[in-house]
Amino acid sequence: MKKIIASLGLAMGTMLCAAPASADIVVAFTPSTQHANIGDTVTVDVSISGLGDEILAGFDLNFFYNGSVIGGNARAFDGTSAYGQLGHNFVPAVDPIFAIDGIALGEWGVQANALADDDIVAANQADAFLLFQFSFSADADGVSMFSLGGDLDFERNFVGRRFETLNVTIGSACIAVGTGVCSTVPEPSSYTLAGLALAGALLPGALRRRRENKG
Repeated sequence: MKKIIASLGLAMGTMLCAAPASADIVVAFTPSTQHANIGDTVTVDVSISGLGDEILAGFDLNFFYNGSVIGGNARAFDGTSAYGQLGHNFVPAVDPIFAIDGIALGEWGVQANALADDDIVAANQADAFLLFQFSFSADADGVSMFSLGGDLDFERNFVGRRFETLNVTIGSACIAVGTGVCSTVPEPSSYTLAGLALAGALLPGALRRRRENKG
């Protein structure tokens, strides 16, 4: 078993070491409060930092939350900052493609693509900036996490230069309402999730070979 775990660890380590040099990019979720009373309004700021020599050229994201606790009575989305950082604030402006999709209680989807060349985006985009602000009503006792879905292609896909997916550490926010109490766990990065998926795919075969060798 130790040899199996070591082999899986080596495979995951190789994948993580081969990841692009964008591993320090962080998407953080900052709620206005972690505990709200029923009837309050809560905002969540979603920001990106650590771009360095990389750029944010686009994204395909789906945010999820507990619609029975927050957002049932009122919810709002402000993507002005992301729209500006992808081209609208450039001089001259090169407005990006920007679309809100998948709006439903408990889910909010948003997609965007910069239309300016990578070098123009790099020359005009900040290293760290606010992406979005979400606003929700606090509706019922309970707890709601607020973060991105797990699908690396369609729910947490951040795109950089040459249309390459960025390696991003993605956080989350916890909002407790009324009698609810938050207990948060850090979110893994996108490449860590891919490594865990690879480990899960390899493990059954490794165990089967071990049983055959023993037989």
